[in-house]
Amino acid sequence: MTSAIPDSHRDLLEAPTVGTLTTVGADGYPQSTAIWFLLDGDVIRTSLLTERQKYKNLVRHPRGTLFRVDPANPYRTLEVRADATVDDDPELVFLDRLLAHYSTDRASFPAPTDGRIVMTLTPHHVVTNG
Repeated sequence: MTSAIPDSHRDLLEAPTVGTLTTVGADGYPQSTAIWFLLDGDVIRTSLLTERQKYKNLVRHPRGTLFRVDPANPYRTLEVRADATVDDDPELVFLDRLLAHYSTDRASFPAPTDGRIVMTLTPHHVVTNG
């Protein structure tokens, strides 16, 4: 089952803001981290380093949740529970798209660029408030 992101809350994913990605750790506990992301049609994509815990969690358990709070109204939220897939990005084409969305480039990006993949979240269940 896939679920669409409603038009009423798409703006929370279209703006270049930070989202909270939650994955399931090896011990079964949630692990949450702030990420940059890009709404790409009906899926959400991000660039992850393969050495990071969230990547390892997603490979082991390919499900995650992206959570957003409207900065103008903290009672308006969007939770996207999703199936995760991983694709290579050897030429960093997606990373360049993501960085451009956040008005930066690789030369200004403070994180490593080696060992990056594209992680795609395909919505399974979407919860909105406000």
